[in-house]
Amino acid sequence: MTSTSESTSRPLRRDAARNRRALLDAGREVFAARGLEATLDEVARAAGVGVGTAYRHFANKQELAAAIFSDDFEQLVESANGALDIDDPWEALVTFIEGTVARHAKDRGLYEIMMDTGPAIEKPVHVHGRVETMRDALLGPITALVEHAKKAGCLRSDASPTDVAAILLIMGAAYSPSEAVGRPVWRRYLWLLLDGLRSTSCPKLPVGALEVEELDAAFAAAEKHKKH
Repeated sequence: MTSTSESTSRPLRRDAARNRRALLDAGREVFAARGLEATLDEVARAAGVGVGTAYRHFANKQELAAAIFSDDFEQLVESANGALDIDDPWEALVTFIEGTVARHAKDRGLYEIMMDTGPAIEKPVHVHGRVETMRDALLGPITALVEHAKKAGCLRSDASPTDVAAILLIMGAAYSPSEAVGRPVWRRYLWLLLDGLRSTSCPKLPVGALEVEELDAAFAAAEKHKKH
């Protein structure tokens, strides 16, 4: 079976390139609507190609999703770096968080692959490493946004960059209610969470922030909980 890394190591024939593009376009629509619970067979049908053709290009749906969302990750990194140019540190942090949550609300697949909360399937090593690298690329600008806000005194002193990641993970629970009622009620719950990050006279938080390694464990626990 030919994987993405193999299929892209040499030029594709015109018909093969057309089929690959069709799979990428269809996958984006299918995953955005249904998340990673959608199958590669469903994507193939939506693309108008045979299932065998789909598997010749992508070993599984996780590999297809990684190919689709790599551009989206780059755009998230760009948006985080762009937010650093905003003069008001609190506005800069909120602009990035709210913009990212808004994108996740519209694209379930992007949320699941970024937060690693999609269905548990065997991930090829190169795909897992690719997703990890993309997530790691966000850590630098997010850390800078948090530190700038803390230095300006508008973010509580015990806030951590991992708190931002945890908020993005938690917000996933608000997307379905928003779809059900037909309005973005997720914005209400996001702002309730953001208010908890503001610098106030509140006492120190009773539990320390997640370490980066603990954050990975939290993502894994969320995925396990979803299966049950």
